[in-house]
Amino acid sequence: MAKAYTVEKFDYNMAEVERINKRVKDYLINVGYERWSRAHFTVNRTLTMTSNIVESINATLNASRELPVLPLLEYIRQLIERWNVTNQKNAIELFTNLGKKYDTMLIDNLELSHWMKVTPSTSYLYSVLDKVLKYKYIDHIEYYSMYYTRKYLLKTYEIPIYLVPDESIWKISAEVLDEKVLPPDVTKSIGRPRKGRCKPVSKRE
Repeated sequence: MAKAYTVEKFDYNMAEVERINKRVKDYLINVGYERWSRAHFTVNRTLTMTSNIVESINATLNASRELPVLPLLEYIRQLIERWNVTNQKNAIELFTNLGKKYDTMLIDNLELSHWMKVTPSTSYLYSVLDKVLKYKYIDHIEYYSMYYTRKYLLKTYEIPIYLVPDESIWKISAEVLDEKVLPPDVTKSIGRPRKGRCKPVSKRE
């Protein structure tokens, strides 16, 4: 459910969860879908999009993996908090329509396009887009993807990262307190445990 990209797929999975255990659905409704469901996120939040975000997070958290659960979660919260503030500050200080990275890419491409040969096919169709928008008096801003603009960068980092209140004032329901979480049933291997990443096992293995 958390990874579903569409509301339809999310609703299908939620119906399956409700069929198995209605308590889980009630709990998730109270939490708020927008807090954990990709399909219900109101904005892109916290992390800058990368080609492999899992790898980026694993590398960043390498030094904190030995921490207990609560200190580890607090470490992650503070990390995301710093990223959020830094990225928001960079977006506020922009004086261009695009983010700094993509504005630089646009300028570089404009420079490269000066060396390209353009062959017109019709009055608005060219083999290579070299100064075509300029000649037609068309604003190139109309051809930006909105997700690379300053406006959307600001929206991405507008959600504050709240502090976790002291454990003494947590309000935990009796239903949660009564739950007993057992350790995973695993077989301990002989020798010193490896701290590096394990090689993924293929389907054939």
